[in-house]
Amino acid sequence: MQLLTPILRADFAILETYVYTQEAPLECPITAFGGLEDQEVSLQELEGWRSLSKNSFQLQIFSGDHFFIHSAQELLLQTLAESLKAPTCK
Repeated sequence: MQLLTPILRADFAILETYVYTQEAPLECPITAFGGLEDQEVSLQELEGWRSLSKNSFQLQIFSGDHFFIHSAQELLLQTLAESLKAPTCK
C-alpha cells in the first residue's frame, strides 16, 4: 500500500487538474482504440482524435467494454504490432 498510494494520488491529481490546451495538429498519424460496448468512452469521443493529426487517422474498435485491453488482448497486441510496422507518414 505504501508503494501504490503515492502513484494513485499522483494519478488523481492529474485527473483533477488537467486542462486541455488546443495546439496545432500533430504531424504523425494517430490510431485510436476502443471497446464496442464501452459505456465510458463513446465512438464520437474516439473520433475526436481525428482532428489532432495532419496525417492519417484510424479508429480500431474491439469487442469488449472499457477494459477491452484484457478481453481482446491478443487481437489488440497484433493490431498494435502491425501499426508500428507501418510507415508513419504519407
